[in-house]
Amino acid sequence: METSPQPRGVISDWATLRRGQRVAFNHDSDGPVAGVVEMRTDDASVLWIQLNEGAGRRLIHREDGYRLKRAD
Repeated sequence: METSPQPRGVISDWATLRRGQRVAFNHDSDGPVAGVVEMRTDDASVLWIQLNEGAGRRLIHREDGYRLKRAD
C-alpha cells in the first residue's frame, strides 16, 4: 500500500516540537490558528499553544484530529 506524502511543513511527530517553536494548526471544526508552543506532555499527545496577538492559549490533543504545520 502506497501512502501519500505529507504536505510541506506538516508536523506528523509532535515529539519533535520544542518550547518557543512557532506553529499553525487547524481542525475540521476550527479555522487555522497560529501561535507558539508553550508546553508539551512527555508522550507528545497534548500541547499548550500560546496564541498570536494576545488571544490566550489553547490546549490541543493529538487524538482530537488537529493538524499542525511549522509557521514562519
